[in-house]
Amino acid sequence: MMMEKCHYLIALRMKQTKVLYILHQTILMGGGTKSFLIMLKGLMEKGIQPIVAMPNRDGVYATIETMQIPTIVVPYFDHTYPWVHSAKDVILFIPRIIRHRTMNWIAVRKIAKAVSGMGVSLVHTNVSVCAVGYVVSRKLGVPHIYHIREYADLDHGLHFFPTRRSYLRQLAAPCSYNICITKDIQRHFQQTGHAASRVIYNGIQAAVHDMPTSPKEHFFLYAGRVIASKGVMEMTEAYHAYLQQAQVPIPLYIIGEQPDKVFYERLTAYLHQHHIEQYVKFFGQRSDIQDFMARALAIIIPSPKEGFGRCMPEAMFCGCLAIGHNTGGTREQLDNGLELTGGEIALRYDTNEQLTHLLHEVGTRPTNDYTSYVQRAFYAVNQLYTTESNVEGVYDFYRQIIHQ
Repeated sequence: MMMEKCHYLIALRMKQTKVLYILHQTILMGGGTKSFLIMLKGLMEKGIQPIVAMPNRDGVYATIETMQIPTIVVPYFDHTYPWVHSAKDVILFIPRIIRHRTMNWIAVRKIAKAVSGMGVSLVHTNVSVCAVGYVVSRKLGVPHIYHIREYADLDHGLHFFPTRRSYLRQLAAPCSYNICITKDIQRHFQQTGHAASRVIYNGIQAAVHDMPTSPKEHFFLYAGRVIASKGVMEMTEAYHAYLQQAQVPIPLYIIGEQPDKVFYERLTAYLHQHHIEQYVKFFGQRSDIQDFMARALAIIIPSPKEGFGRCMPEAMFCGCLAIGHNTGGTREQLDNGLELTGGEIALRYDTNEQLTHLLHEVGTRPTNDYTSYVQRAFYAVNQLYTTESNVEGVYDFYRQIIHQ
């Protein structure tokens, strides 16, 4: 009886728990933002009362406003060194560091003041590269969680200010916790085996029982940002080699924003130089991406070091065959699927030459030759990457932190 009463009181206190969430950017279609919104909605259904701080009113701000969540909007920057792409960037390097640190100091004071007296129990920062939430938590005297969604250096070329070691010290500080979205990221930040660290995979969607069975069309698909760190150029080179072999070429559809103008111009110049622009079609950002996934012959996941990579499990939920670069979070997902089902859930490759070969194979063989891959993949994502498992994992971690 006493134990039941204890569980009841803990559940009641959790329903009164207020959590301050810190977003480092507001890009609506970004993977981190999508994962955050799915997590947030699930936690709200469990009674968590959120407050969200963000650096501007762009993108996801309108979505959060419609959810009637209290927001704090104040400009701040990532806790990383500024980019250096030009002579101008070199000249402005030190001034930008000073400006970013000053604005972050102001933001910490404003956010802490805004939530003071509101009974915040926990501060949860949505990424690893923004330290504003960590400093706010120290001022409030409450625990902090870094949600580590990226390698930072290996995937985005970012470097922690002032040093990586200083960031690791934050992770090891009292009342400091972290959620890593893969085991490999957890290893990268030296958190394996630490009680303050948990691996909780992203939630893609609610579990479904029946796999979609849309008729396949003759196109390969890439879905994601059109930037160098996603392996888009390497994929294009492998696709060019495929075209030189193909008797009936299958076009490549590229869906996603193009935030890096210099890279996009270099990519289109490559297509023009090799006379293959007629086979590569750019769609920009689309809200109907799942329809493309369902119809695609295969989706290509070319990133050389993906943190987790939402696009692959999203496609697998749609019954789409995946061709994945055997590295980083992509490899971990493939290994998880292999361990769970006893068979491969996608086609792996390690080199551009192997990708070219796989494109040729998929383009010439009957689609039902890959049915077993697609079925195993659908089963795996429904076991490992559902919104239910993600939300339950985060909620349990909150409960452990707050009531230990």
